[in-house]
Amino acid sequence: MSHLFNNVGPGLNIVVVNGEYITPEEIMAFLKEIKPGTIVLVASFDDVTAKMTTEMREIFIGMGSTLINSVKHRDGWVFVGRAGAENSTLFEKHAVNDETNNIYEGWPRMIEVAGCFPKTLTEG
Repeated sequence: MSHLFNNVGPGLNIVVVNGEYITPEEIMAFLKEIKPGTIVLVASFDDVTAKMTTEMREIFIGMGSTLINSVKHRDGWVFVGRAGAENSTLFEKHAVNDETNNIYEGWPRMIEVAGCFPKTLTEG
């Protein structure tokens, strides 16, 4: 990523989440500005579906998501994709919110993706 932004390199690369409320329109504006080739990391918190529109789901599909259309109320979802991807990403997981199987006081199990993310995140 450093060749794109010239601000990422060895050591710690940190993302700060401010927790402020933003509208679906603001989310869409942000998503639409992501340039092709950019690596995108996403993790759901509480209820991702409250702001998720069909158009947003299509953008994530365009980044390589194959699970976003399965994400429902209070499900867990983590995703690493690439804007403009032609194939599905290998770095995506989904935990279904199911009261009979939830382990964290009504919340699904923890999910994570890990590894060294290559510049190209697609299969084949």
